[in-house]
Amino acid sequence: MSRIFAISPFRYFAISLFLLLPCLGVGQKSKLAIYDKMISFNYTDVDMSNTDIRAVSTLWKSYLSQRLYGFYHKIDTAAYKYWNDEEKHLYRDPDLVIATDPYNFNNSQTNIMSIKAVEQGFYQIMNMKGYVDDSTGRFTKTAIYSVLARKVNDKFKLFNHFYREKEKLTMTRVGNVCYYYPQDHYFNRQEALRFFSFEDSLSKLFHCPVPRSLLYLLDKDPDTLMKRLGFYYCGFPGIGKYGGSFIQSDTIILSSTNENHRHEMVLYFTKRLNPDVIGFFDEGLATYLGGTLGNDFRWHLNYLGEYIRNKPDIDFMNEKKFGYIDDQTNPQYVLGAIIMKYAIDHFGFQKALALLHYSQKKAGPIEVIAKELGISKADLNTFFRTYITENSEH
Repeated sequence: MSRIFAISPFRYFAISLFLLLPCLGVGQKSKLAIYDKMISFNYTDVDMSNTDIRAVSTLWKSYLSQRLYGFYHKIDTAAYKYWNDEEKHLYRDPDLVIATDPYNFNNSQTNIMSIKAVEQGFYQIMNMKGYVDDSTGRFTKTAIYSVLARKVNDKFKLFNHFYREKEKLTMTRVGNVCYYYPQDHYFNRQEALRFFSFEDSLSKLFHCPVPRSLLYLLDKDPDTLMKRLGFYYCGFPGIGKYGGSFIQSDTIILSSTNENHRHEMVLYFTKRLNPDVIGFFDEGLATYLGGTLGNDFRWHLNYLGEYIRNKPDIDFMNEKKFGYIDDQTNPQYVLGAIIMKYAIDHFGFQKALALLHYSQKKAGPIEVIAKELGISKADLNTFFRTYITENSEH
């Protein structure tokens, strides 16, 4: 899944400042106060005269501050103490919202919109994520989501929205895959068995064991799917019509397609191989082996062939200009799939593994393609146009 939060130069500067300050000898409390600046509070919609709401607000602000501190200082378990014990045992990262995309959630502002009492002693904390656009000065939202808090042994603890949603869903296990889906959904066991078989074939291909347990959350449409986790608005492009996502920390697949969402299963193995994999190759292999947006690679190749037929000036590797066509396909995923298929066809699967071993922090796809496949930057446009034209069906 692509990253969605554009980070302004000011925010890069602010983050750099946060990282420098610990070197200046400030204490832990002062460091956390710095991160508070990335957290704002809408006091007009929160009854701070209510003792419990005031306690929940303190808990949530402390959690967010500790979470940011842990992210920037690579302390994965920082702030987990604020979460309930049951979910801490269930998940490596108990916060399933942040776990959907830790990098982006920790590099954007949190506006706490409201805190209110709901059923079963829970309090709902509503948040808006986003960033300030340097060009306009306006706040651009990227997500609206909620988490829950409830007293456990006289102290408030945090809970995922999914903690309560699970009670409304049906659970079916097929092999190591634990499916959760709406009660009115017809569970297609044949598709689930195909998914389980595909998972086993990937295990053999990558020489990597399947996950001990895989949670598979399935729903009828992306909005309802993401609301199960607490999202009321989600800007992730991967969660569109027939979309899906993979939560790496806890091996969770989210799908608005069916019981056989193969694209996200491939990402489990590529990210086990290299958590810092270059997305162009990572998503490319997932598209080649598992399809995307409800269709297989061949369908997308044909779709792209029709699209480019009368467009001779396309710059294929310019993601800003060729990163979106419509909701039917993802052109960059398809280009990545073409590269991965070409590597496998001409050099074997070991070459695909070589491409996946490169770190996105140290290299870009264009330079890696030139080094590993011998296709220079100057030749890429011709390569892609020729490949698509010769291999697509019109």
